[in-house]
Amino acid sequence: MKWLEKLQTIDRRIIYLLLALSIILPLLFPIGLPLEISKNTQAVYEQIDKLPPGSVVLVSYDWDAASAPELLPQAEAITKHILEKKLKLVAVALWNQGATFADRVHNSVAPEVGAEYGKDYVNLGYRPGQAVVLNSLARDIHATFPEDVTRTRTASIPMMQDIKTIEDIDLIVCLSAGDPGLRTYIEQIGAQYPVTITGGVTAVSVPGMLPYLQSGDLVGLLGGMSGAAQYEMLVDRPGLGMGGMDAQSIAHLLIIAFIFIGNIAYVAVGRKKK
Repeated sequence: MKWLEKLQTIDRRIIYLLLALSIILPLLFPIGLPLEISKNTQAVYEQIDKLPPGSVVLVSYDWDAASAPELLPQAEAITKHILEKKLKLVAVALWNQGATFADRVHNSVAPEVGAEYGKDYVNLGYRPGQAVVLNSLARDIHATFPEDVTRTRTASIPMMQDIKTIEDIDLIVCLSAGDPGLRTYIEQIGAQYPVTITGGVTAVSVPGMLPYLQSGDLVGLLGGMSGAAQYEMLVDRPGLGMGGMDAQSIAHLLIIAFIFIGNIAYVAVGRKKK
């Protein structure tokens, strides 16, 4: 069969083009292939969903650009959930790029839900110091973060006037690519104060968080892009998480199809020559 022979000599550039399209198109237009929601992702969702309107959620942005493909979609999905529930969102960062990502997420999500800066959410920015910062924050948020990212005095921001210590925080969500990050919050805040801690990490960091999940020090966990995609499904906001998982699945199927077809062509042509 001539068409089988042609398959063995197909221009590799065509294969590369098809593979590129299988990755790019799902990222631009997420399909929403079915995903199983893990119990840890569901636990994160339930911690936020059960809070009554007006509750305060501290979201910590503890990653850099290298981890953004996994953690940025987590942050966008969680932020949408928080603001849609009419909760108060206080963003901080223990990594120096975190405040920039917080602004990016807020600028993307807030217009969707009609949230107002200073009333519904605030970005207090980055402070160096790791564990020292968290211990200071627990005692006095205003002293630790005297200004937000716009150089506005924290004490003058309407929603921050009644949010002064860790006792005014109802839930901590730490999105972390390493240390300082989720482990630091568990050890410095969770070990001393009765506040629930949840969050998300890169896929490679998930095994290191399992002991904290088993002990109950951490309630729920989003793991990598898969966790982001699952949360996007829960809040009905297709984004980079679902697009990334779609692209991964379609690219894998395409590679398997190429291998399958190539082997059939090789066997069929070989028999014909004999």
